[in-house]
Amino acid sequence: MAIVIIVRLLLPFEYVFTITVPFPWVMNYIRDFLNFKLSASFSVLNLLCLIWGIGILVQLIQYIQNIRKCNLIFSILKDSSVHKCVSDYIETPPKFNYPVWFAEDIESFMVIGFKKVIFLPKIELNDSEIQDIIKHELQHIKNHDNLIKQIVNLIKIIYWWFPPVYWFSKKIQLALEMRVDQQVTKKYSKKQLIHYADVLIKLKKIMIENSHTVVHILPISSSFLIGDDENVLSYRINYLLNSNYRKNSNRLLLFLVLLLPFTTNSIVFEAYNPPPVDDYTTKPADSVQESFILKHKDGTYSLFVNGKFKKIDDINNELYSDLPIINETEE
Repeated sequence: MAIVIIVRLLLPFEYVFTITVPFPWVMNYIRDFLNFKLSASFSVLNLLCLIWGIGILVQLIQYIQNIRKCNLIFSILKDSSVHKCVSDYIETPPKFNYPVWFAEDIESFMVIGFKKVIFLPKIELNDSEIQDIIKHELQHIKNHDNLIKQIVNLIKIIYWWFPPVYWFSKKIQLALEMRVDQQVTKKYSKKQLIHYADVLIKLKKIMIENSHTVVHILPISSSFLIGDDENVLSYRINYLLNSNYRKNSNRLLLFLVLLLPFTTNSIVFEAYNPPPVDDYTTKPADSVQESFILKHKDGTYSLFVNGKFKKIDDINNELYSDLPIINETEE
């Protein structure tokens, strides 16, 4: 569902089969409002587009600042951390043997930006707890979750004025975490599942108790961290202990839900005004009957109708198929 929504937001185009429906009772008023002139050459639509553009610029500047903060935090942690790697704790192929850094300046496990480094707080953890944490963060990297978050960031920059986008961003965060939980614990026993939840709870307590960390001193958007928001973590723990990941939604319902974003542009309502009667012209029947096509010596054509000549661009047009063609003489 998230993928479908992202595609529709990034590609907001009509389809070849889109049906346009005249809806003057509403769309005419919207059109007139947008076309209302605030000055000689500046309409309400121009103003809204200007505000939209300024908002995008502001959001883009904030995004760049967050990237700089990520790099700064990474540099600070790099110098103050104890450097290990994934293979020190779990078996993994060489291509997934990413660095594991223990730092005192963080309160929870995380991956920052696009850096494929797993950060763990320097606290007392036994081997099984460290293994669960590393499995969790390693799965985030394998899933390219930070890339997904940056795509969502792009959508938020473009649609900064649209409140549902922020709700959608939070749901993406939850979906990414729940997917990783499912992937890590799919072969776990009930006892192992409870242990996994205990690790999350333990780290949540540490998050609440520690507000002096570098991540708090240099706060950045959660969209740049693979970490755990408190509300997200609480939901995940409840779901882990009370729900069954194998329970699937009804396929028909899933199909309808997936179809919904694609139907948004299948019917488009538009403004409509009937053409004024005064714009119609009439011709006497004999003027049409006396019409003909004149072929000039240079190979071009002109239409003679109602006593006047008019140049013809396309002689093959069906409108001229019944008219006689007269060759221009030397005279």
